[in-house]
Amino acid sequence: MIAPTNARNDDCRPSHQFVDHVSEVEMRVTAPSLETLLAEAARGLASLLVPGAPAEEAPGRRRVIEVRSRDDVALLVDWLNELLFIGETERWVPVDFDRISIDRGHEDRCTVRADARGVLVHAPLDRVKAATLHGLVIERVAGELRANVVLDV
Repeated sequence: MIAPTNARNDDCRPSHQFVDHVSEVEMRVTAPSLETLLAEAARGLASLLVPGAPAEEAPGRRRVIEVRSRDDVALLVDWLNELLFIGETERWVPVDFDRISIDRGHEDRCTVRADARGVLVHAPLDRVKAATLHGLVIERVAGELRANVVLDV
């Protein structure tokens, strides 16, 4: 769970970067809110799966994606793994989000619901196997959320 705070940095621009590890890639994500953090992590994942895919105004079809998990940290991993599953089974990768929301109201669980636009891919998506909980922390620093997610490649 992210420690609640009233401090919010509206100047925080979502971003992601990658740090190489042996058989892993660490994705560092920064955003002003958890909703934006999830969207940015998904865009980062898409950039690994489909290099050169459009990041904004994706021409691809739309769909709703919903994932439920026990807390914010697990939600980030479950969200990315759901996107990997959809990519592998349907050959569709979300690259942009019209709306993303989080509901914390059901049985101590949190649910993310996103309206996503994506692209169809023809080649197998085998570059990333899974997002992991290894060392994952979401923390608020200077009014923005930061997460380091290790991806098994």
